[in-house]
Amino acid sequence: MAVRLKDCRGRAHDAIRSYRLHGNVVRVFQEVGIVILEPLRIASYLFGHLDGMNESDNLCEVAPELPTEDQALVRAIGRLVEQLRGLWDTRGEWPSYDALIDVGAVGYRLFEEFGVHAQPQPDGQAYINVPFTVDTMPAGSAQADMLRALMGGYRS
Repeated sequence: MAVRLKDCRGRAHDAIRSYRLHGNVVRVFQEVGIVILEPLRIASYLFGHLDGMNESDNLCEVAPELPTEDQALVRAIGRLVEQLRGLWDTRGEWPSYDALIDVGAVGYRLFEEFGVHAQPQPDGQAYINVPFTVDTMPAGSAQADMLRALMGGYRS
């Protein structure tokens, strides 16, 4: 898990900076998704295993041990574990698979926190927006220099 958590935000920003040059929204969604969803997948296995062994009554015991300082990831892992524990506690009682929607919502919320916003459209497609930030502009580009200047990134 340590390898997957290492510099997730930096790797996501790299994918977004690359998107600024290639413009393919499906590609940036996939590239950022690999970076941020893989730690969630691994965490689901880890905490499921710990719960199965009755070794982790409280996520707070383990969360400080997660090898990341990115609080967005720590919060997302916490939300995911809560969702999965809720599903486990109500197994056999689900009227439909709609209960799984909340698990997916954890991932979509994390996408937004990392700078990729996806909105469902009436036709079943998604509108993907990647807002401009100083951290996600290619270095040396005129747009990046202008954005940094406007946002106070330059100091005289």
